[in-house]
Amino acid sequence: MLIILLIVGYLSNAQNLTQINKQLDSLNNLRKNIQVKIKDLQDQLHDVKIKIDGLEAKKVAMTNASSSTNATPQEEIIIAKVMSGGAILRDAPSSTGKTLVTIPGNETISVYKSQQNLYFKVSYKGQIGYLSYSTIEQNQQLDDYLSGKEVVKQNPSSTTVIRTVNETDPRYQKLLKLYGKEKAVKIMNGILWQGMSYGMVLESIGKPNTKNSTNTSDGVKDQWIYSDYNLDFINGELKNWTKK
Repeated sequence: MLIILLIVGYLSNAQNLTQINKQLDSLNNLRKNIQVKIKDLQDQLHDVKIKIDGLEAKKVAMTNASSSTNATPQEEIIIAKVMSGGAILRDAPSSTGKTLVTIPGNETISVYKSQQNLYFKVSYKGQIGYLSYSTIEQNQQLDDYLSGKEVVKQNPSSTTVIRTVNETDPRYQKLLKLYGKEKAVKIMNGILWQGMSYGMVLESIGKPNTKNSTNTSDGVKDQWIYSDYNLDFINGELKNWTKK
């Protein structure tokens, strides 16, 4: 009789362990599915947050533009981000300008199509100042604006290069003051020539995709790599370039 009771008890325990293991497997699978769904929702939440931040920044900039003496409602705005290292918003378009606020890395900013000395007018959380172009993440709209691509109209039936500009264009007027008429016209037409400074090249064809710098017997050699050009600088002056 005792042996029978022991056998029944053993079978009962074995059955209970099997049921528990099945329940554990089921619950573990359920947990994994929930974790996957949570990850998907977190990704969606992050995307929505980025869109909200961009719209909020644009809203603040447009509101500020309508009430500030430094801006007008007609000014166009480009939504961009500062580099991961952060940036300094200044009260003047110069590295000597007074610091208004230090902007943390990867923050969303509203950039006006207005710049001096490669400093863009920027709105950040309702405060307007100037931000160095070098501290803004690569942005195709800004690069197109600097290179003049937004206003260039080409006639596909013409093969003659005519270097003309709209002399009332504010960008041309700025370049004229900085570099003189001949260089300003070349820059507006995206022309490269030996002896150009970094700033001239940025104005002419925009930011490079990558940069390399090495020390040579002639001095510091910088190579700027674009999708269609490779440019070589020696001590800050453009020496040669190749078109891909």
